[in-house]
Amino acid sequence: MDHSTMPEVKRRQRSKRDAKCSRVQINGSLSNGSSSKVDTADEIKKEEAKVLELELISKDLNIVSDKFFKRYCNLLKLDLSDNRLSSLPNAITCLVRLESLVLDRNKFSEFPQVLEKLASLKELSIVNNRLCNFPENFGALMAAEKINLSGNCIKFLPTSWEKMTRLKSLDLSDNYIKFIPSCIELGMPILEIVNLSNNKMDIDGRVYSHRIKKFYGRNNNNARLRFPQWIFSGKYYKFEEFDFENSLFDLIKIPPNPKIRVRVLNLQRCNFTEKNIAAIMSDIESVEELKIGNNQYSYAGNLFTELPLECINSPQDLREFDSQAVGLSTVSPAIKNFVNVTKIDFSRNHISWLPDEFGCLKKLEVLLLAQNTLIMLPVNIGKLESLRVLDISSNHVCSLPESMSELKNLQYLDLYANDLRELPEYLIDFENLVGFDVEQNYVDVDNYQLLEFKNLRESLRAYNKSELKLDGPKAKTLSNSSNSSFSSRSSTESFSTLSNSMSQVYSIKTEDWDKDYDSADDFDAYNPPEIIEKVWYETKYIYGNPMYFCPADLHIPRVKDVVAKNHSRGKYPPRQIVDGQFDNID
Repeated sequence: MDHSTMPEVKRRQRSKRDAKCSRVQINGSLSNGSSSKVDTADEIKKEEAKVLELELISKDLNIVSDKFFKRYCNLLKLDLSDNRLSSLPNAITCLVRLESLVLDRNKFSEFPQVLEKLASLKELSIVNNRLCNFPENFGALMAAEKINLSGNCIKFLPTSWEKMTRLKSLDLSDNYIKFIPSCIELGMPILEIVNLSNNKMDIDGRVYSHRIKKFYGRNNNNARLRFPQWIFSGKYYKFEEFDFENSLFDLIKIPPNPKIRVRVLNLQRCNFTEKNIAAIMSDIESVEELKIGNNQYSYAGNLFTELPLECINSPQDLREFDSQAVGLSTVSPAIKNFVNVTKIDFSRNHISWLPDEFGCLKKLEVLLLAQNTLIMLPVNIGKLESLRVLDISSNHVCSLPESMSELKNLQYLDLYANDLRELPEYLIDFENLVGFDVEQNYVDVDNYQLLEFKNLRESLRAYNKSELKLDGPKAKTLSNSSNSSFSSRSSTESFSTLSNSMSQVYSIKTEDWDKDYDSADDFDAYNPPEIIEKVWYETKYIYGNPMYFCPADLHIPRVKDVVAKNHSRGKYPPRQIVDGQFDNID
């Protein structure tokens, strides 16, 4: 062996040895009498000083001894999650190289002041504790780049935190903050990600950092919430995502000469109307993913019968468009301008027809039109050469256009609960078709032996579950609907039961993908499926659940009170509320 290579060989052996002890997860009980302490004799090995990462998760610790920190003095990452710690000893300052500290799910009520002495700390997580106070004269974590304090009782942050010149990510979700903290408004110059969701706060402040990329303000449904004007400032040139889902805006004022570019915009369930959406979208450019639908049943969601597509700037940039359950009745021919869109979700609306301009969407891959009132598809739908997924379940389609034979890339086709009486022969030629459902039509699948309906339907079942990321009916609703503000049902009631009642309200058949067998799978030529046509022009509201409404205009609070009053008096047993019923009610 060449002796010149000996030092390098030794270095390699040393690096391998260090790698073996770089991460340690201590198992077993660490309790010592009545108080839980980490004892050095049994747990710490000879080379503990070489340990770089250590996990002490769920060890029932309420104290960590000074000796522990002195022996593991070279730690880079320390995880003390799921214990009973309420304080940290000063000996933690021995960890001069510590870069990441996780204290999730402990019992801290005050922010540990000793942490400001950790000069190398870059990542700090104190999630789901009882934090509500900061020590007086608390300084700043000068090296911190990422801080997560979600799930606490924090009402304010120290003003000294504005000096954190390296902080890039700050998560303050699920706290009791009422306004954007002053340290964010005045400092943190390179802050990129801010999460202020679930605080019921006024987000119409400002962010000092010009590098802000992502801002999350979900579920801040305060009364008289103002839409943030600061986002229209031209100084924020790196915007990527705004998420204001379920933040009920009442005051919307657009400043003069606004400038904003953002890639992802989520305005689901924000109490918007057509006018509001048009005003906002006309001043926003480069949106690639736009969500303005209602992804769960709500009495205060977005509401518009026609999309102001003409007002959307840079329509060629849009890639994904979600406008489900907003009361749409028509789709503008301006849809042809969205030439690069790949996904459209118009589910759970009142759309009865689609314009032929849909044929211009050559790059469209996913088209979701479930639970509408469609009678037919555009005759030129075959021009959607990139279409992979087509869902028109729970409509009134009675025939499929011949041009569909050109959809050679189609993989998933959902025709559940329509008025089809026969299937076109070209379905057999769909070589890429892996998921298909035609149940609850006037079609006897036994007459189509060439199609393996059972396997195709199971594949579609798997696809729906994976895409929706929840268990339950085909109706695209969220699993937490039973816990929302309008529901009087217990939290233990299954989502399937709740959604079935919603389906009865809508007179729309939906399918429970949780069940291996559904009665809808049986075909009986003498007892065809009952597809009830709903008379939308004479029904303004339909009241199917206590505290539940399907709104068609903007008088929701008034209708809610009147219906509750009439319910207590025993009026309107069918719970059907027709036009003009509330015109002369005090």
